[in-house]
Formats: sequence, C-alpha cells, structure tokens
Amino acid sequence: MLWTAALPFLSLMPRIREGWQQRILRYCPTGPFDIWLQAASGGEAFIAAKIVEELDTMVPAGRQLTVLSTTGTRQGYDVLSRAMQTFNANRSINPAVSYFPFDAPFLMQKAFSRFNPTVAVIIETELWPGFLLTAKKYGVPVLLVNGRMSEKSFHSYRHLKTFFKRYGPLKILAISEKDRQRFAKLTGADRTDVMNNIKYDQISLPPEETPYNIPLCLPESVPFIVLGSVRREEELQIVRTIKLIRAIKPDAVIGLFPKHLERVTPWLQLLTENEIPAVLRNTPVRDIVPGDVVVWNRFGELHDAYRRADAAFVGGSLVNLGGQNFLEPLISGLKPVIGPHWQNFSWVDHRLFSQGLVRQVTNEEELADLLLTDLPSRSDREKTVQAAMALLAEHKGGTRQACQMILNGLKERRKN
Repeated sequence: MLWTAALPFLSLMPRIREGWQQRILRYCPTGPFDIWLQAASGGEAFIAAKIVEELDTMVPAGRQLTVLSTTGTRQGYDVLSRAMQTFNANRSINPAVSYFPFDAPFLMQKAFSRFNPTVAVIIETELWPGFLLTAKKYGVPVLLVNGRMSEKSFHSYRHLKTFFKRYGPLKILAISEKDRQRFAKLTGADRTDVMNNIKYDQISLPPEETPYNIPLCLPESVPFIVLGSVRREEELQIVRTIKLIRAIKPDAVIGLFPKHLERVTPWLQLLTENEIPAVLRNTPVRDIVPGDVVVWNRFGELHDAYRRADAAFVGGSLVNLGGQNFLEPLISGLKPVIGPHWQNFSWVDHRLFSQGLVRQVTNEEELADLLLTDLPSRSDREKTVQAAMALLAEHKGGTRQACQMILNGLKERRKN
C-alpha cells in the first residue's frame, strides 16, 4: 500500500526517473537466468563486470551461463551496458542488463517470477527486505560478495537481526575481518568468511600507447589538477580550495569531477557565483584555456584525467562520508591527496600511507598547499606506480574467490 502511494512521487525524482519502465517491470529482460547480479551504483557495477569477465573464463567449454546484471543508477547502468557489449554468441556468458526493480513486494514477486534466477548475488551491501523475502519464498539462494558494512550501517541493521538470521544471504564473503564480524552478528558466523577485495583485481595498467580519452588539448607546460569524486557535502570546502589554488597558480586548469552527475548544474552555478571561470567538459563554445575550471559531465573519464594530471585530490573525504577510490590516481603515477575521512577504504594496505604514496590532509588550506607543492615536483610516475603495484599485488585474487562461491551455489541449487 505504501509503495503504491509512493510510486507517483518517486517518478518525479530525476535520479529515480531514469529507467522508470524497467524499475516497474513494464519493460525488462525475461529469464530464466542462471545468475542475477545486483550492483547498487557505478562502483559496484565495475565489480559486477569484473565478476562476469572472470566467470567467462571459468565456465566449462561448451557451456553457457545466462547472467542478468541490475543496478539502481544511470552510472551503474552505463558501466554494465558497456561491459556486456563485449560478450557475443561465442563467449560463455549470455548477458542482460536492467535497472533494479523497486523493492515493493508486488514488484519483487513479479521480478523473481520473470527473471527466474537460479542464484542471486548481491555486491557489497544491498540488503533490500522485499528482495530477500521474495528470494526466500521462491527458494533462490542469495549470496553476497565483496561484502562491506560500516559501523554506522551495522548500528542500523542490528535492529533487524531476527529478520537477517531468517532471510539474510546464505553465504557472505566480506572484504575484511571487521566487516565479516559485523555480518556475522546479523546472520550467524557460519554464513560468513573473508575474501580479498575485488577492487584490487580491477587495478591494472593501461598500455603506454593508449591515448587519453578526454577532450584536453593542453600543452604539457600548463598544470592540470584533478579534483575527483567530489561529494555535495564538501562542495564549499572545494570552492575554497579552488580559490586558494587560483590565488597562487592562476594559470592552472582544474578538472572538477562531481561524484554524482546531477550536481553538474549546481556546480556551474556555484562557480559563477564565486567569479570562477567554468566550462563544461563537452562544451563546443571554446577551447579550454589556462585558468579554467572544467566541470565534467560524463561518467567514465576520471581515470584518463588522472593520467594527464599533475596533482589530484580524491573526494568524499573532507567530510565524514567514508572516502572514494584513491587507488585509481595512484596507479596512474600520482600520489593522491585525501581528507581525514576514508573509513570506506580501511581495507587498503596502510603501507601506502607510511611510504608516502597516499597523503592525508585535514582541511582545504592543507589540501591547496599540498596540491600546489605537487605541481612543480613532477615526481617519477613510473617509480610511484611500481611501488604501489608491488604492495597491491599481494591482495589480488578476490574475483576468483567470489566466482568460485557463485559457481558452487549454482551447482548446489541444481542438485536440489
């Protein structure tokens, strides 16, 4: 009843309106599917793509798996769509992509009936009650891989301990012992184990000759600073940072990457109000010139921007939001700067900090100073990459661990 009343209001929200027909299952793929993978947004979608890629190498010759990948955001949908385009009839995976249905009981019943999955797989933490209840009703085992649960989330979920013991995932692979313990308190220790984080497997070096896929025609002499994955809650601190940088280095070009693309227009307004020259990433009006702030309005180009950058900050970390992926600029040869809040990445090897490969600041003044200090240093990028990859290589293998559990789950379900 509540969902029926809420749907008309949800349809007015821009982020929710994307993929509306699929969210309400008016148009969506039809099963049966061997595997239903659920990835919340862009980051989880990259993990889903990595899992599907690895499954393709593990399926016995002559066999084919049907895999449905769903997500809740446009960013996630775009990532999955691009990744699944690489699979053709000669591969071991027959993929489909859709938006995740609303968690309304009547829609979830329709989803499980239409998708008819053999197993369902949650990536990281997507514990939707309607999804879990309906999976139980249809006898579909739910697995959770690359599991993580913050202390804040645990304090919310712990009130539903009885529910999760009965309807929670059958098996959980968590990315750290702390995460495993939190899941164990909800579902029982016998259903949990630890795995290597799949994000380590995503770290690879592009061929040196790979061109930049970004519209920058800047001379090497023009300094380029990337402010990546900036969150709404830290926008005022970033404006202050930009002003401090421009006061000392007015010719620097700054690439501003909002974490969520709906913040692009508010960012343009905010920069204009502060008399900071701003241009959209894909504007045809004029070339980018020294001193511009380029506001990126396209997903998927941050990695190439890091490759061209002279200095980089990774957002979600100046305020208590847990941080964003600072490994990406690191493997591009940069020594990224982050704020004090990076608890979402507490799983990374802390030697990255002790060896100075990642630097932490406490406020925007320190941030601007360190970014400016990085500009003339032109540190040895190859040496930075080698040091980082040596540490990160010790933690790879999580994708195969996750895929093995998924294939085991398929085997068990088919036996029953």
